[in-house]
Amino acid sequence: MASMMEMDSQKPEEVTKTMKTVQGLLDTYAKTTGTKFHADGDIKDSKDFVYVTFDECPKFTKKHRSAMAKFTTPEVWAKLKDKKSNKGYTLSNAVQTGCLLPHLGVGITAGDEDSWVVFKDLYYPIIDAWHGYASTQTHPTDLDPSKLVFTAAQKEKFNKYVASTRIRAARNISGFALPCGATNEERAGVEKVLKAAFAGLGGELKGKYYDLANMSDEQRDFLLNKGYLFQIPTARNLLMGAGAAREWPQNRGIFHNDNQTAQIGRASCRERV
Repeated sequence: MASMMEMDSQKPEEVTKTMKTVQGLLDTYAKTTGTKFHADGDIKDSKDFVYVTFDECPKFTKKHRSAMAKFTTPEVWAKLKDKKSNKGYTLSNAVQTGCLLPHLGVGITAGDEDSWVVFKDLYYPIIDAWHGYASTQTHPTDLDPSKLVFTAAQKEKFNKYVASTRIRAARNISGFALPCGATNEERAGVEKVLKAAFAGLGGELKGKYYDLANMSDEQRDFLLNKGYLFQIPTARNLLMGAGAAREWPQNRGIFHNDNQTAQIGRASCRERV
C-alpha cells in the first residue's frame, strides 16, 4: 500500500501526531498480515484520520482475538463487501478498527442505524457471541420500580459501603450517523440538538454544558477530579481505529446538572456492535 497521504506542514502538531499514529497502525497491519487495501477518499476522511477500503477479505494473525475476526469469513466478505448503508457506511469502515487493533474483543463498529440491517449477516453472529443474545430474541423492558427487592439488611449494607452509584444509559439521535460514521457536519448537528435540549432543562435537571474543545484549565481539572471526563483517544483504543476520534475534541462535550446527580457525555464514545 502506498503512503496514505503527504502531511501538510501547516497542520497543527497534534493533528500530525494523530495521523502518524493511524498511519503506523495501518502499516503494521499491512506488514503483519499481507492484506491489500487502499485509501480512495472516503467522504468521512479528516486531517487526522483516513478510512481504507480492503481489496480482499481481511487476514488476521494469532493476535487478532475479536469476534469480528472469527466471523469475517471469505464467504461473508464476498456477500457484503460491496454493500453500503443509506449513509454510506461500508463493510471496510466497520471492520477497520478490529483489523488495526488485534486486542479488541468485539472488533467491529456500526456507522448508522441502517448498518444493522445491511450487515446483519456479520453483526448478528458477533452480537450473539459477545452478548449471548440471539437476533430472534426481544429485549425485555420493565421500568416498574415496585418490582425491585431491597431488604432492610441490604439497605444497611448499601448505606455502609456505597458512596455513590451510577446508572448508565446510551442513546443515539435518530437521523444522525453514529460517531464512527458521522461527518463533521453531522457531529456538529448532534451537538446543536443536544445543547438546545440541555438549555431547556429546568428544576433539578438544570445545569451546564462544557464544550470539550473550549473549556478552561480550571473546568478541565474540575471535571477530571470528579471523574466526569470520558475516554480520551489513544493508539490502542477502539475510538482511534474506528474513526470515532476524528477532529477530537471538536463538537464533544459533557453536561451535568447543578447538584451533579445527572451527567451526559455528548459524542463521547463509539457505537460498537
